[in-house]
Amino acid sequence: MPTEIFKFKLRANTYVVIDWANVYGWFSDPSSKTYLGWEIDPKKLFEYLKSYTEISDINFYYGVEPLKQKSVDFKNHIETIGYAHKSKEVKWVPAALETTAHFKPLVHKLFDVLDNVKNTNSTISNRLYELSKKVEQLPKFSTDTDKVNFQITNENQLKEIYDAIEALDNDLKKLNIDIGGLQEQLKQPVSRRKCDFDVEISRDIYNNLSMFGTLLIFSGDGDYSALVDDLISKSKKIIVVFASGHIGKEYDQLIEKLIEKGFKSRLFLCSANNLYQFIAK
Repeated sequence: MPTEIFKFKLRANTYVVIDWANVYGWFSDPSSKTYLGWEIDPKKLFEYLKSYTEISDINFYYGVEPLKQKSVDFKNHIETIGYAHKSKEVKWVPAALETTAHFKPLVHKLFDVLDNVKNTNSTISNRLYELSKKVEQLPKFSTDTDKVNFQITNENQLKEIYDAIEALDNDLKKLNIDIGGLQEQLKQPVSRRKCDFDVEISRDIYNNLSMFGTLLIFSGDGDYSALVDDLISKSKKIIVVFASGHIGKEYDQLIEKLIEKGFKSRLFLCSANNLYQFIAK
């Protein structure tokens, strides 16, 4: 018996929103436990959506980094495909000390460089052990990659570890061992990428509210659940396309609420895997 081909059941004019930062997160990290397992081709996605006569607007939201040619080229590619492209420049904002994407690799690098030294120099070995204990005593939190991450919750913790590395560096220089200027790297300001489109997406949806009966949104971000709830109260039908492990728990709460009100049929959660044959690279 042939496998049934998936198809959206659209019975009204449909407005499409693609929050690319969220979608890209579905397949950008192959080591993640929630990795989709395949990449989405923006051109195939556009062509698939255009195959539905009910779809009138296909809006693609993407943050651009002007100094990165790859980012600029991708923006131009999206516009060439035919999307209604909504972009803005990515901002880099100071991150809290508990951001470990900057800090943890530096400590790991130190341990790697000293791996042989610690086995031949008891003094260095003891100092390294003390440093490792300072790191291990930091609060821990789990991730979807099963790797231990540490949180630096105050400046004193950072200073203690920095001072320990600096002292080790001074001793190692006497042995002509270079640990790559880790202290200087620790002094560098820590920033994180910020380019959310929640406000722009909500604005565009409400500005076009009278033009559609169905909203098709590619994003499992739970922050949109309040928007979805409000649109359903306005008699709109919502289709949320998500990847496993990338949908907010807020949708579980929303579904319970909709069931109580008898509105469950107005919300459809669609796994991205249903679209694999149409949109995969």
